[in-house]
Amino acid sequence: MKNKEVEQQHIEAQQRLNEMLTENGMMKEDFKIVAIGYLSIDEEFEKGEVSNNFLTKLKVLWNEGMTLGSMGSHECEFCIDEGNYKNRGLSSSEKVLIDKENKIKYLFPEMIFHYITKHGYKPPKEFIEFVMGCLE
Repeated sequence: MKNKEVEQQHIEAQQRLNEMLTENGMMKEDFKIVAIGYLSIDEEFEKGEVSNNFLTKLKVLWNEGMTLGSMGSHECEFCIDEGNYKNRGLSSSEKVLIDKENKIKYLFPEMIFHYITKHGYKPPKEFIEFVMGCLE
């Protein structure tokens, strides 16, 4: 599933939640949804190095808080394309990190670690900066 598809699913879920909250006289959520690291073999993605400190912080954040349920299992299309079936990345979980200051919900799959370490994926600068600012 691609970033835009994941974002759209979560935007629709947020809209349904907001309708329910409004009906019950509660405040709506007003966060921008940003999906990070939902890669597809038919789309280009930014490559580059990330620091070990970033990866460590991202892993700590992954292990804290609530992990969202699965939207289905995912196998790394890049590994399969390379014929690397034995060591291909597999995952089914995703995480949400909330940047309250900028009102952004970052969604990312567990596969982000595989994409970064095995395929050179470099997440967007804003996400890296947000993660680096966490746990200080």
